[in-house]
Amino acid sequence: MLKDEFNNEPQLKNSLDEYEIEVPKQLTHFKKSRWQRFIHYLASPTKDPLEPICSSSIGYTSLKVIPIVTAIFITIIQLLIQ
Repeated sequence: MLKDEFNNEPQLKNSLDEYEIEVPKQLTHFKKSRWQRFIHYLASPTKDPLEPICSSSIGYTSLKVIPIVTAIFITIIQLLIQ
């Protein structure tokens, strides 16, 4: 049906006939193995989970302060238990 529409209009048919596309035969029969798909999955880029935090100055400062506060808190708990 679609080919008939192209043949009805000569100007469109002429402009489409100007272009010639060659599809390589190697790629049509190529199928990736399970191992190649797994490696491709591992190598694909991922989204950074800390990007929203690091993009602001408050988030960047909190990334520095939270580990220090946590370490102090754990130290105080250990001193109170002994």
